[in-house]
Amino acid sequence: MGEKCDWPCWEIMNCDESKKCPAKARPGTPCWEIAREMSDYRYILQICTDCIVHVLKGEKTILSKNEIQSIMVTKANCVLTREDCLLTY
Repeated sequence: MGEKCDWPCWEIMNCDESKKCPAKARPGTPCWEIAREMSDYRYILQICTDCIVHVLKGEKTILSKNEIQSIMVTKANCVLTREDCLLTY
């Protein structure tokens, strides 16, 4: 695997700037780890493992670079483009 995206999750997901976010308070900690610590429903229901942020930044993925690019291009809320932050396998 190549380098992981260094964008924070709130930029990848284009989160509303006005909302309070625990990940913004701890930018060095992966958002899925924060969700685990908080016993957040997203972690409990394993939503984090399917999230594009986890796919981009996580340790393991079964998706190919082309599959990830396809997800990134079609994900409506994601602000990344083909050139901005894709994995380089």
